[in-house]
Amino acid sequence: MRTVIYVLMFAACAHAQQFGDKTEVYSWASLDYDWPNDTVKEDYVTSGKFVVQNNVITGVKVYGDQVFVTVPRWRAGVPSTLNRVIIKEGKPVLQPYPSWAMQEVGECSALQYVQSMEVDPNTGLMWIIDSGRVTSGSTGNPCPLKLIVYDIDQDREVRRFVFPSDVANPSTAFLNDIVLDYENGCVTHAYITDSREAKLYAYDVVRNEAYSFKDPTMQAEPPGRGTPIDGIAISADFDFVYYCPIEGKGLFQIPTAVLRDKTANFSQHVRRVGTRLDRSDGLTYGQNYLYFGLLAVSGVQRWDVTQDAENVGYDHATMTSQEAVVRDDVKMRWPDTFAWDDDGYLWFTANDLSGFFGGRMDFSGAGGPNMYVWRVFVNETSYLSRAATPANQRHCFTDGLIG
Repeated sequence: MRTVIYVLMFAACAHAQQFGDKTEVYSWASLDYDWPNDTVKEDYVTSGKFVVQNNVITGVKVYGDQVFVTVPRWRAGVPSTLNRVIIKEGKPVLQPYPSWAMQEVGECSALQYVQSMEVDPNTGLMWIIDSGRVTSGSTGNPCPLKLIVYDIDQDREVRRFVFPSDVANPSTAFLNDIVLDYENGCVTHAYITDSREAKLYAYDVVRNEAYSFKDPTMQAEPPGRGTPIDGIAISADFDFVYYCPIEGKGLFQIPTAVLRDKTANFSQHVRRVGTRLDRSDGLTYGQNYLYFGLLAVSGVQRWDVTQDAENVGYDHATMTSQEAVVRDDVKMRWPDTFAWDDDGYLWFTANDLSGFFGGRMDFSGAGGPNMYVWRVFVNETSYLSRAATPANQRHCFTDGLIG
């Protein structure tokens, strides 16, 4: 009965909304935090632990009515790198997640540098990737690179994996984005991009080990110039992973059957499946479409992968069935990271990173907001939302797979 009600509610929502309807959920000229008190904030500002102009959001994920965002420690002065958005005195502020204690710089048990994360709607588990260093330009890491699996509903950590140095170099590796791979009703692998080493990591949940793949397609185009592999997505049937460099327009595909095998020859199976309309940062997959940002034209595009594969094949110059989802030259500069809710909306951050790194952001508020969280109606849900899960999916994490 519940399923019928849910379907009817979703259909009613879909009928009321039109594809591309957008909502500006949050916007900021500058970020502020949910401080314990004014004295603590003053101490952070005075000591340089909070430098307003060094704080910009990137990652976003949605779980129920909770919205989580990341603030990478590209520069010093970021008090909290993983946060939940709350409304305080009528304004959106960032509440350190899961706590202030978990944000302490130099404390290796805490979070040091979170660029992105993934939330599994089937379990309420957040998969957090931490690069360990305090600023992205540093060559040394005070803390190791790690993956933390955190139970949002039960407010507890359920696994912590530290990457061995022979897999992810602690001085140079940079964990950028993550997707989850389901088999037989459980998450068995996580795939993570490294946008400094131009590598793709696979974390085997069952064996609790990680390994990496490297291929020329992960480099910037032309090789060696600009940012390499960044965005990553996985199809809703969990058969293929897609990735792309920021610097370049190629989109690449690799079977998950290859990624699940640490001895596989990656280069024999990877293929270029098409050319994006423009450079992009993040990728995401719904149930039917692959979504990606457009950096030069400030918007979001989607591609019907299956339709093009059937009609024109891969390796064509332009992905034929690409279509615009939403665009805004002012408020959607640099669409970065994507998220999904249960109501047919795609969420994404827009943070004008070129302006941030170019020193062109006005944090006074006189020029309007610099950062946004958007949602746009696309009438589908996350690649994870219909994963073949048993009635109580938590058995995956109590029967020895995680714990």
